[in-house]
Amino acid sequence: MPLRPYLIYCLLILLITTSPSFAWGPDGHHTVGAIADSMIAGTHAAEEVKNILGNLSLQDASVWADCAKGIDPSKDYTYQSEGKYPECKIYETTALEAEMSDFVRRNDTNCNRKLGEESCHKQYHYTDIAIQHDHYDSSFVGARNDDIVRAVAAAARVLKGDASPAPFNIKSKREALLLLSHYVGDIHQPLHVGAIYLDKKGNRVNPDGGTYDPHTSTRGGNSIAITSRQNLHSIWDAIPNSLKVSHLKALLKQSEEISLTDSQIENWPIAWGNNTITEASQAFDGLTFGAFQKGRWKVTLPARYSKRMSSIKNEEIVKAGAHLAQLLQAIWP
Repeated sequence: MPLRPYLIYCLLILLITTSPSFAWGPDGHHTVGAIADSMIAGTHAAEEVKNILGNLSLQDASVWADCAKGIDPSKDYTYQSEGKYPECKIYETTALEAEMSDFVRRNDTNCNRKLGEESCHKQYHYTDIAIQHDHYDSSFVGARNDDIVRAVAAAARVLKGDASPAPFNIKSKREALLLLSHYVGDIHQPLHVGAIYLDKKGNRVNPDGGTYDPHTSTRGGNSIAITSRQNLHSIWDAIPNSLKVSHLKALLKQSEEISLTDSQIENWPIAWGNNTITEASQAFDGLTFGAFQKGRWKVTLPARYSKRMSSIKNEEIVKAGAHLAQLLQAIWP
C-alpha cells in the first residue's frame, strides 16, 4: 500500500478505535450481574462475594472493567472520565480511582498490542474468530493469549486461589471478581467473539484459509457502518428495556432454566465461546456489504433483522447471568 493512503488508513482506524465500545453497554452488564446476584443469594458463593467485594454487588462490579478504560496511561495513569459515564460514578473516589489505575499500570504493556489498541487490558474484552468456524481454537486468526476466552479463565483461576497466568496481571481475588463479573458478559456478546472478515470489495473471506491480510478485519463490527454515526457493533451493545434490571423477575425465570455447562469447569470459557461463535454467525447471516471506503464497509441489514437481534440478545444475556452464577457456585460450592 502506498505510504500516504496507508497513513490515512491507520489514522482512521485509530480514531474509530478510541471511540468507546462496550459489550452490551452498562445496562446489559448490570442485568448480567443482577441475575447472578439473585441466583446465588443465600449460598456460600454469595458469602464469598460479600467477603471479597464488601458493599459492591455483582451488578455494581459488572461495569468496573469498562470504567477502568477511563485511566489514561499518557497522563500518568490518572482517571480522565470523571462525570462522563453515570455507571462509573460509584468508582469515582480517590481510593477506587487509584485501584483502577493500579490495574491498568500492570496491564498496559504486558502483551502484544493489536493495531490501534493503546493498552493491553482493552484487548482482554474480545476475540475475533472468523464466523466460518463453529468453535474457538487458539490457533485461529483472531485468537490471542490475552483474549476474552483466556481472560475469563484467568480470572476464574485467581478466584480459585491460583496465580494469575501470563500475560494477565491480576493481583487479588477482589480484582479477579471485578473482572470476571464483566468478562462473562463480554464472552456472551456475539460481536465480541465471532467476527466477519471482508475484502476491499465487501466480499466475505476466511482469514484462516490462506495468507492473512490484517486489513480484512472489521474490528468486531466497529468498521461496519449502518449510518454515518452508527456501526454494527454499537447496535449490538444496546439492549431493549425488556432486558434491563427493571425486568429482572422475568429474566430470572429464564436464567433458572439454563443447565450447567457440560464439561470440566476449566473448559467452561471455551464452551461458552463456542456457543457465542454460533450466535455470531446468525448475527451476520443475510448481511450485504459495500466496498471499503474511508476506513469502513457500508452494510445493508436484511428484513426483520432487529427482531432476530433482540432474540439473540435475550438468549445471551440470560445465559451470561446464569453462567456467572454457576461459575461462582462451582468455585465456592
